[in-house]
Amino acid sequence: MTTVAEAPTLPELEQRLALVACGENTRPGKTQACDSCRKKGQTLLRITSTGAVDALAAAICGTGDRRVKTCDPCRQKAVRMIRIYNGETE
Repeated sequence: MTTVAEAPTLPELEQRLALVACGENTRPGKTQACDSCRKKGQTLLRITSTGAVDALAAAICGTGDRRVKTCDPCRQKAVRMIRIYNGETE
């Protein structure tokens, strides 16, 4: 018998995305986002829901302008966040 995992609530998903933006993969053992990333959580969730990698990367990178080239680590975070949002396994 297979079990279906429960989908995270919006606040849980928001916290998860903020943690990824904060650098979860680059800091082993990190379990919470910093205050700055946590405050961006709702915005990150909204942008992630659109699937717009460039806009999301700009929000993570801090430029706020999707016309400005973002760094590769922030683009990678954006792609990862969209995968998490879509329920893809990591």
